[in-house]
Parts: sequence; structure tokens; C-alpha cells
Amino acid sequence: MKRASMAVGLVGLLALITAAFAVRASRHHQIAAPPVLTRTVLLCTTDLRAVCSDLTSATLDVHIESPAVTIGRLRDGETLGADAWLAARPWIDLAQLEVAAAGRAGPFGAATDTLARTPLVVIVRRDRRSVIEGACAGRIDWLCLTGRVGQPWAAIDGPPTWGSVTLGLDQTDEATSGLLALAQMTATFTRRTAFDTRDLETVQSSLSTLASRLPASTHGDALAAMLERDGSFDMAVTLEAGTRIAIASPRASGQLDLIEVNPAIAADAVLVAGAGSLATLDQEAVRKALIGRGWHFPDKAASGVPDGATLRALLRLWQSVR
Repeated sequence: MKRASMAVGLVGLLALITAAFAVRASRHHQIAAPPVLTRTVLLCTTDLRAVCSDLTSATLDVHIESPAVTIGRLRDGETLGADAWLAARPWIDLAQLEVAAAGRAGPFGAATDTLARTPLVVIVRRDRRSVIEGACAGRIDWLCLTGRVGQPWAAIDGPPTWGSVTLGLDQTDEATSGLLALAQMTATFTRRTAFDTRDLETVQSSLSTLASRLPASTHGDALAAMLERDGSFDMAVTLEAGTRIAIASPRASGQLDLIEVNPAIAADAVLVAGAGSLATLDQEAVRKALIGRGWHFPDKAASGVPDGATLRALLRLWQSVR
């Protein structure tokens, strides 16, 4: 009986010792566990993908989405789905208008001032540049391009083997370059940099003519197509940020030139908080990422982009003639 009692006592003692070690290990594990990190979500437009990839960190998740999709979701009553949105200012203006028109509450909190800027440019194949400049009396603009796009190169003293003059334009409701190009065309046709909805009726014919001569719109990147396929476009409209590196790359083989088209127009990058978000992003870090990808510090000059209501009406007019 004594031996049995001692055995039971020993088992109990071992159980207590084991439990003590378990509690100690548990406490040690709790102390050694890393702190829980609060992750902030940043939504970025597709043309800011490279900038936002540079911002991804242990505490920041980046989501990429077409502005057309974002605006559609907000119009339908969804939230931003992120703590902040990094986009060119026109998309934010358009989103606010669409949400207001749907009778919904504003989807955003506070917005920053312009963090960085980049102008709209045209990239042209070098061997075609002199020919198109000759046909445009030395000045490539939308008035001249409207009369040349879709026409045979042979008609303007180019080699017949080049076929017809082609120009790549990104989707106007998905790419900032496409949206700004549409505004720049309209400013050219109205001969007014500060045009508004009252001027749109006067440019419908010119927009319709140009739309009929452009290749069918795609959801891709016109400049990327130029870099990847020799027979894609003769010219492409794009944002200047990043293009100087792209056209100097081995893929371009020194065969592309950058042209600034008047009237000048530029994209302003802005960071806007989602409604109700308490998260904060380092604006200087965002600005640094933009500058690192070819954007510039903004100057005091106007961007040349019309107000949101005019852009909204212009997009609808373009869709009707396109």
C-alpha cells in the first residue's frame, strides 16, 4: 500500500512539475510573440502600378484597380475598400460627381494637395517623325493629327510600305493618358484652354472625325504595344513619367522620340482618404515614390485639365461618337 501511495504521489508531483513548465513556456511564448501590425490598404489606379509597388511594405497593402471600376463601385454604393486612393485628380472629381448623381454620401475624406505632376506627351517612331512634322508644318497638334491619322503615309511623302498613319490612344475611361488626351483634343478644337460644357457641341464633329480614324480601343497600353510590336502604332499618347526610361531601353533600340504637344496638359497625383478611415499615409514617402518613377514636383501653373463636370460630359460625348 505504501508503495502504491508513493507511486501515486510521484505521478502527481510529476504532473505538477510538467504543468509548471507548461505555464512557464506559455508565458515565455506570449512574451516572445511579435506585436500585431496594423496594415493600411492603399488603392491605386492602374497607371500608378509601378509607383505603388515601390510603396508596398510590412504595414501597407497595395491594391490596383482601373479607375472606371473604382468609380462604378462607388456609384453603386460600395465603399472605397481601402484607407486611401492614389489617383490623378480628375478621377477623384469624377468619382465624387458620379456618387452625388446617384444620391449617395461622399465616399472620401480629406485629400492632399498635388503630390507630383507629369505632362501628356506623344511618343513617335523616329523615322516617321520628320515626315509627320513636315506634313504638320513643323507643329504636331490635334488639328494636324486629325487630318493625318488613318491616311496613307504615301499621301504625305512617306514610304508606301509604312501603310496608314496609326496613333495609339488608351481607353479614355480607364487610363489617365486617354482622359487627358481627350481634354487636350477638345482644348485644341475649341481654341480655348479653359473650355466648359457649353463648348462641347462645337467640337462634336471634330471628335467624331478623329474617333472614326483611330484604331479600335483596347484595354492595353499603347506605348507598351509600340515597344513590343514593330507593326503596332506609329505614335502613342501617354504620360511622360517613365517614358524617358522606356524609350531609352534596349526594347526601343533608340527608335522612339518624345514630343510635347500644345496646349500643355498634365496629370496631378493626389492622395485621398476613404470616408471614415483613420489610417494615415506618409505623404512624403508617396511623393518620393512618384518622383522616383519620373513624376515631377508640381509648379504653380494650371494643369490644363477642365473641371469634373466638363470631363464627365466630355466622356459621354466621346463614347457617343466612338
